[in-house]
Amino acid sequence: MTSAPDITAMMLVRDRAGLLKHAAASVLAQSEPSFELLILDDGSTDDTWSVAEQLAAADPRVRLLRNFRSAGIPAARNQVLAEARGRVIAICDSDDVSRPDRFAAQLAALDADPELVGVGGRFELFETAPRSGSEPSWHWGLRDGRLPFAFPTAMLRADSLREVGGFDERWPVAEDLQLAYRLAAAGGSFALVNEVVLDYRVHAGSSSSRALRREWNTLRAQLFGLRALRGRFTLRGYLVLVQSALRCVLAALGLRR
Repeated sequence: MTSAPDITAMMLVRDRAGLLKHAAASVLAQSEPSFELLILDDGSTDDTWSVAEQLAAADPRVRLLRNFRSAGIPAARNQVLAEARGRVIAICDSDDVSRPDRFAAQLAALDADPELVGVGGRFELFETAPRSGSEPSWHWGLRDGRLPFAFPTAMLRADSLREVGGFDERWPVAEDLQLAYRLAAAGGSFALVNEVVLDYRVHAGSSSSRALRREWNTLRAQLFGLRALRGRFTLRGYLVLVQSALRCVLAALGLRR
C-alpha cells in the first residue's frame, strides 16, 4: 500500500474537453513528486469525461470523480475535499496552467509556518499562449474586502478546510472569498509566495445576468467578512464595499458584463 500524497490537486471541470489535457499536463509535470490529481467532471455534456479517462489510464496519480448532473462549484469542491488523500489542497482550475515549481514552492511555505492555513502566488494572464500578459496590479487583502491572493493559485491545509465545514454550498458565487473569511475568523492566516506560479486564462466576458449574480454575491461575501472581522476593515476595504454596491447597480441595469 502506497503512502498518502502530501498534496491533492483539486480540478473541477465541465465542458472543457479542449482545455483539460493542457491544464492536467501542467499539474502532472510538477517538480514536487508527492501529489495526486483528483479530477471531478461536474456534469459535462461534451467529451470531457473521455479526456479525463485517458489521463487516468496514462498516469496512476490521476483519480476521477463524476457527476452526471452539475452539483455547482461549492458542492463539487466539497466532493473532492471528502475524497482527498493529501494533507493540503491545491486549487487547479481546468483552464489554467500551473508552473512546474508551483507545488514545491507553496508546500515549502506552508511547512515553514504552521500558523498558515493557505498560501497563494503570483500569476500571469493569457488568452491563447502563456506569458502573453502580466499580473494586474490588484491589491489583495481580506481587510480590504478582497481575497488574500487569487484563488486559482491557492494551496490550503485540508484539515483547516474541514474544520470550518468546507465550502458553503449556499454560496454559488464568491464561495472562495466567503471561505477565506471563515478561515480567518477561525484564527487562520495567509501568505503569498512571491513568484509566478500560474498562467491564468482570460475568457470572453459573461452575460449581464451572470455579472449581477457575481457582483451581488461578492458584495454579500464582503459584508459577511466585515462581520467576521468585527468591522476591522481598512479605509480601502470600505471603499471597496461602496465600489461593489455600485457594480451591483450597474449589473442590474445591464451596464456591466
